[in-house]
Amino acid sequence: MPKLYNHQTASLSLIDLRMIRSVPSGGNWKNIPKSIPSERIKKIRLTGGRTTYYGRLRWDKPSYTINTYFNRPGNGCFMHPDDEQSQNPQHRLLSFREAARIQSFQDDFKFYGSKTSIFKQIGNAVPPLMAYFIAKKIKAKNAIDLFCGCGGLSKGFELAGTKILIGCDKDKNFMETWKNNHKGIAVTGSLTEGETKKLIIQTIKKELKGKKLDIIIGGPPCQGFSTAGWRLDGDDRNKLWNEYLDLVKVIRPKYFLIENVVGLLTSMNKSKNVVENMESAFSKIGYNFKYKKIESQFLGVPQVRKRIFIFGALKNLEMPEYPKEFVTKFITVEEAIKGMPRLKENDGNFEISLNTKNFSTYQKWLSKKITLAQFVKYLKNEKS
Repeated sequence: MPKLYNHQTASLSLIDLRMIRSVPSGGNWKNIPKSIPSERIKKIRLTGGRTTYYGRLRWDKPSYTINTYFNRPGNGCFMHPDDEQSQNPQHRLLSFREAARIQSFQDDFKFYGSKTSIFKQIGNAVPPLMAYFIAKKIKAKNAIDLFCGCGGLSKGFELAGTKILIGCDKDKNFMETWKNNHKGIAVTGSLTEGETKKLIIQTIKKELKGKKLDIIIGGPPCQGFSTAGWRLDGDDRNKLWNEYLDLVKVIRPKYFLIENVVGLLTSMNKSKNVVENMESAFSKIGYNFKYKKIESQFLGVPQVRKRIFIFGALKNLEMPEYPKEFVTKFITVEEAIKGMPRLKENDGNFEISLNTKNFSTYQKWLSKKITLAQFVKYLKNEKS
């Protein structure tokens, strides 16, 4: 019998549960009655708020963006779509596995660490299916992944045939997940430390035996520029791309790829935005540079997720093209999670037996009943 991993849900307060029960599928904070005490909702009613706050998903649409805060009902649209009108309502938030499926992680990808860490791992990840279509355009034989997190970007490149030599992140929980799901060498350490950079360079030399590295990929943290939270100009994490730049300068791969939040395209003061500063810095060390905003739902991911992807190539090489956003009929929440074992709040286990049939073609790919090539063919022929 097939196994399902990380199908576990967050705990909820009694007030959280009352709120969730009052929100219908597709609804939000506007549906929560004033009789339920909440200082935060009082403020939202006075000043207005995003329609995703205290949101419940719909079966027939893609999910809103899965972020690192899907453990609380007020942080986005993370309530399970089975509402009070459903035959079998589920008054809870998405489980780890449901969120992972919406992020396009296949069912055998296991997440390790504390619950708090797993929320971050899934919410911060690049959807592997999105990364796959990016990687197919670059056609790199080998890569290293910096600021790799749990490895969504790594997994997408592996699906495209790229060998990931190294994954590096300073968080030991992230790296525990990474090393259990990838074949490359896991390096736990901060890129602000010389020893970590030295180890990466030595490992590349050993693995490639003098040959040139094809590509460095990664998502340097720039949370200070995220439009999903506070935009902090002085956030030190906004400068970590300089550590990525240093390694590109020393290793000089043929290409590099940076994935990040669309907030990088806007300035928080009168200076240049981060992308403009990046372009200037990478040009000085001999790389052409371009970027594009890409939305995941147009690449078969059942989620509305906007990110920028920055390509760089040595100036004597041709710049890779971006994938065409070809899907016009989106994969839905229903196609991603329908039929999964029912749970209550604060429920589930790391490993359970899955005795239900795949509900959709997307689920067949997630459970590896069909190949990625078959799923892409389905997207192109039946979803266009």
